[in-house]
Formats: sequence, structure tokens, C-alpha cells
Amino acid sequence: MKNAHERFGELVYLRRSEKTQTHIRVHLSAWIGEESKAHFISVVGGDTEIGALAAAFASHDPFTVVNPDGVEKIVSLGEAPACFRGSIITGGRKRPLRHLVALSKEMIGHEQQDRLLLISDESGFIWSSLVLHFGLPALPQWADWFLGELNRRKRIQKLSGFGYSPVAVKTTRRELLKLLEYGLRKGKLAFPSDNGPIYWQTGDAVPQ
Repeated sequence: MKNAHERFGELVYLRRSEKTQTHIRVHLSAWIGEESKAHFISVVGGDTEIGALAAAFASHDPFTVVNPDGVEKIVSLGEAPACFRGSIITGGRKRPLRHLVALSKEMIGHEQQDRLLLISDESGFIWSSLVLHFGLPALPQWADWFLGELNRRKRIQKLSGFGYSPVAVKTTRRELLKLLEYGLRKGKLAFPSDNGPIYWQTGDAVPQ
């Protein structure tokens, strides 16, 4: 892709000990986080670099993320992040590049069940994620109304990073069911008149 390199940032990892110094700089294709915490990291590098970073992430060492516009932030993934490795074959290279994706415990849903971290702020994506996560009886066309109510209650927070438009949604199943009750009672929402499957954008049918 033309000028694809301009969409990359950098991840810099520096560690010093009495006898050694580790200094790694790799391409950063995307990251998501808040304050001093990273929730999602996607980097590309060589075998040695990616191996060292996987070990550093597992030890919850801090590192620096640099956005494509040069903004820097020191973060860590916290305890017990999940790491996934892959390979990217490119022309002109004898060996494939190594790709590493790391996610915090909260990003994969192991902490704070009342707070959902999402990679997109698109209303349909947020709504379908909430419906799936909390097991709600819902319709796709309710997305704008529900998100309007959640925004009014300041339940949706934008996160830092680049490559995605991430948000954190802080709510509970109880709160969403209360909103559903309110919306139905006020005539803002309505169930379909006929029984049958409900088709979401993914094409999956959710029986109602």
C-alpha cells in the first residue's frame, strides 16, 4: 500500500541492568490505552525483537509508544497479558516479519465485568457488543437511542491510541434492562409485531 509506513508509529523498550542494556525499537501498527495503561498493542519486528518484547510484556515492564504524529506515552500492559504471535511474508526479505499482538486482562474481559473495552466507536458495533456481552433481548435499530442515553449518562469514554477509534463503556446488565423498560414504556422502542429471527450486520440470527 502506498505510504503505508506513514501510518505506523513506534514502540521503544529500554531496560538497563548492571551488566547489560536492552534497547528495542519496532514498528507499531496500532495501540489502545488510557493514562499509563496499554490495553492493546500490535507490533512488527524481527524474531529476536518480538521474542524480547513478549517476555517484557509478560513481566509487565513499561515501554514507550509513539504515535505516527510523534506523541509519546509511557505505558505497560499490566499483569498477565495475552500475547499472540504470527508471521508476515513480504517480498525482498529472506525471513518473514514477526507480528505480535498483546492484550491486557481487561481488554479480553477478565476484569471489571461492568466495563467493556471496544476497538470502535461506531454505534452499531458498540450496541451489538453490549447485546452479546450482556445477553440482552434487543434489535439492531435500537442502537442510536441506547447510545444516546448512555452518552447522556456519561457511560462512554474515548480511549487513547491510534489505528482504531476505541471506547470504554461502563454499564451493567441491570442498567441496560432498566433503559429498555423505560424506552418501551415511553414509546421510544418497540418490539417487532411478528416472531422470528433478528438479523444483525454480521448476518448472525439472534432468536427473539
